[in-house]
Amino acid sequence: MNEEELKKIIIQDINIKIGGDINDLSNAYELENDLIVRRNKLQSSLNVANNEVPTKLSLAVTKAEENSTQIANLKNRSETLKLKVEDFLQRTEPLRNELEKRFTAINKLEHVLIYLKSFEKIDEISRQMKQCNDDEQLVLSYGELKDMCNVYQSGHRAAYVREYTHYWHNVLKDKMTKSYEDTLKLIKWPFTAGAENSPPPKEILIRFNNLTRYLFLIEEPESVTVDNISEEFGREQDPCLPVKILLRPLKKRFAFHFTGSRQTARIDRPEWFLTQTLNWIKDHQNFVRNNVQPVADKLDLKKTNTVDEFNAGLIALSAERLHTVLGLYQAQGSKGELVDVDAAFAHAVDETLGFHRELVTITGSETNSVLSVLTKAEIFVRWLAVEKKYALTKMDETLGSEQWSEAVASGVGAAVGSVVWVPRGADWFIALLKTIEDRYAVLPQPGHRLQFLELQLELVEEWRVRLTQLLNAAVGTLRPETFLAADASPHPLTAVINAAHHTRTILLQWAHSLHYLQLHYYRRQFQHFTQQQHHDDETESTSSSEENSEESNKTVDLDDLPTLKEVEARSKKLALKEVYRRDSMINEISQFDITSPIANLAVTEPLPGDTDAEEAGVFAEAPALLAHLRDAGLAALAEHILLEFKAGLREYKKQKWHAWLMVEEMALSVSAPLCRPLSGLCARLTAAAARLAPALTARLRAHLANDVDQYIFEEVVLESWFNTGGTMQFTHDVKRNLVPAFAPPNKVASQCNQLPKLLEACKLLNMDYDDARRLRATLAKQPQAGADNLANQGIRHVLPNEALQILNQRTDLSDPTSPASVMELF
Repeated sequence: MNEEELKKIIIQDINIKIGGDINDLSNAYELENDLIVRRNKLQSSLNVANNEVPTKLSLAVTKAEENSTQIANLKNRSETLKLKVEDFLQRTEPLRNELEKRFTAINKLEHVLIYLKSFEKIDEISRQMKQCNDDEQLVLSYGELKDMCNVYQSGHRAAYVREYTHYWHNVLKDKMTKSYEDTLKLIKWPFTAGAENSPPPKEILIRFNNLTRYLFLIEEPESVTVDNISEEFGREQDPCLPVKILLRPLKKRFAFHFTGSRQTARIDRPEWFLTQTLNWIKDHQNFVRNNVQPVADKLDLKKTNTVDEFNAGLIALSAERLHTVLGLYQAQGSKGELVDVDAAFAHAVDETLGFHRELVTITGSETNSVLSVLTKAEIFVRWLAVEKKYALTKMDETLGSEQWSEAVASGVGAAVGSVVWVPRGADWFIALLKTIEDRYAVLPQPGHRLQFLELQLELVEEWRVRLTQLLNAAVGTLRPETFLAADASPHPLTAVINAAHHTRTILLQWAHSLHYLQLHYYRRQFQHFTQQQHHDDETESTSSSEENSEESNKTVDLDDLPTLKEVEARSKKLALKEVYRRDSMINEISQFDITSPIANLAVTEPLPGDTDAEEAGVFAEAPALLAHLRDAGLAALAEHILLEFKAGLREYKKQKWHAWLMVEEMALSVSAPLCRPLSGLCARLTAAAARLAPALTARLRAHLANDVDQYIFEEVVLESWFNTGGTMQFTHDVKRNLVPAFAPPNKVASQCNQLPKLLEACKLLNMDYDDARRLRATLAKQPQAGADNLANQGIRHVLPNEALQILNQRTDLSDPTSPASVMELF
């Protein structure tokens, strides 16, 4: 703070204390008196300080000199002590070295003594256990051995205590097992299915719980457990001791009934041992849950789940037996002992999948040990082959039957809705694909599911090839009288078209389901994963001679690659996100018109992005090929319908439109030469519509309308002259007869534009004389301006040169002096 600011603060403070009233200076006198008092105090303080300063300074100097003297003395004493210490250390160094050697030897002897005492303690515990008959004390002593195993992890002592622990584990296990089995007999274990088992007495349950606790406590520690090779279909880790003992009688029964030469061990009846396994799990898992698992929980054995271990032990029996049975099929089939090996194999697969579904319902967990049998390489390949064999055989039988083209619902069932046009063959094929999906959808590995998906795609292609063959055969059977009868009896041609359309529609629906979306994204992620690995392998092979730093960088890149589990998790996440997005989009669109909700955007006609691979998803080009087959069938059907129609228009094309008599509009009727071909076309269109899906009927109607529009425009309009009467008659034929013939049933004919060229030609023929002359002149002299004029009048399908020709062929616009005048027509 500078002097100016300090001065301003003092002035402001004085002004506040004096006040603003100039007539009242009492505050000023008070301020003066206060300042005088403060000045006097300061002066007195300064005088006192001046008197005391010399005395204080002299005392401080004296004290400082004394401190300096003491510091010097302390320094001298410190140097003296350092010299004495160095001298002492030099004189005592031999003694200290000797003492250090002796203390080191003493420490070693103490460690040896402790080491030997630990052996003595182990032997003592063992002697006590030999002389002890109390189970509780034996278990406690064994617990001491287990603790010592955990403490001593290496060396001879660790091996010594492990051997003792293993020995006493076997001794106690044998002893406790016998008592446990005796108690189980009193409990009547294993339980009899269907019998009403009365609860055991309380004292027996108490003994059972105590023995169970003992068995848990005498489990060998992990450092003692011998690493046995796990069974092929068992758990990675052996079950706990109580569960092992509980499984023993059930294993004996399983081996007695379902192995060997007994009648119940027939290899063509795998459902017998699978069903028995399910019954055993139902009858016993609650007892294990209520009486064994609580003991493990009290002992804080967090990694022990006795119910899962018990169930897994039984399931492993079935899995091992199933693997043996499936292997025997091939061996006995080659010997001729089994009549139909593939049928037996398929039956075993169905029973296994049913067993898995029941198992999930009973246990509430996805236990895959049985499915792992089916996914073994040789069995899985055979499974795919059998599925394909039976599917192709059934496909040939179905399409070879006369009933394949019949509708799924007919007669009274026609009121059901659109299913009346679905052929039985197509419905069966979709059911076949769905059945295959239900079978392989439970497989845990997406790679196996992808192989089944490839089988489905092969079957879809086989189905398309067979439909193509049927289409060609059906086209060859068409006769002039075909589709004249107005009934809904099936025809091979319409059945093929409906089958292709139905199959394509269902595939597009499935492509957006969660199951197939997961496979779609997993295949894409897996392809990227394998390509990246292949690229890294190539990079590694080409750069094997590079420096270590470059190799370490490469290792980092490889570590960044996702694992297969991460690829699967990412594909599931993407599939769920896509399903949520589509559902949200459907809900948003359905809000605009609640009277016509959209069931599935994937099958809405017309389908946007029909050729986009993303629409077909995992099915790739299969829907597009089926759509091509459908359109080829519709084209053949349209050609057949138009064949007689075009032939019947010969007389209609020869009519003299330029010399037509004027008739009042109310008296006009359809031209006589048009009646027969148009009625035949309508009859065939109606008969075909009764056999086709609604969406296909709309496609067929549009196809026919386009061909008729183009044909009559080229053969009649562009080849004929029209006077006023001819124009009125032709316009009546088009607007009152042709247009209604192709109008959808739920729309007004006047609102349809199915014949755009003919309607625009009628507009040109009926145009006012002056407007027609001006338009013709513009088209002749300024083609671009004439084209714009046509567009302004809504004429967009007729080309400018065609419009000019139509106008030139109006008799009222003809030039009499022209050599090609209308008079030459008479």
